[in-house]
Amino acid sequence: MNYSVDVSYEYKLARSKFLRFSLFYSLLLTIVIVADVVLVSIPTEEYLPFYIIATIVTSLFACFSIYFFSNIYGDINSRYRYFKGYDSGLKPTEEVEFLKKSDELCYINGLYAYPVFVRYFIGINCQDKVIFCLKNDLQYEMGDKLTIVTYQRILMKAEKHL
Repeated sequence: MNYSVDVSYEYKLARSKFLRFSLFYSLLLTIVIVADVVLVSIPTEEYLPFYIIATIVTSLFACFSIYFFSNIYGDINSRYRYFKGYDSGLKPTEEVEFLKKSDELCYINGLYAYPVFVRYFIGINCQDKVIFCLKNDLQYEMGDKLTIVTYQRILMKAEKHL
């Protein structure tokens, strides 16, 4: 029973989504700017309706931008940066005792993950800690001895001792 996260696959997915959403926003920004320039530069006697339309389009785009960068893009960017920094980050390998896994979904380090409670052994002392796993498919029993690899408190690999 081993648990592992395919980091290269997750990185490719996160990078692809990051680039798609960046391109989408850039294209939308370009369309709004071109539409505003066209609406404002139309040579007519009645210019006020075009200014009002340009103001409404720009205001709606500004509201969308606030929503996009605070909700959608923030999550995508956090996930992308997490997997991008995986190669250069610290990944400690430790011996732990599995205590329990929760089915409650948490938001940690820009990722949605499930809490896992483990007991670390530090010399003759032990300490209970919470780490997180990305998938909800851990099949370990309470008291199992595991060798784990974590990155920023998120479980990347786990192997059960026989």
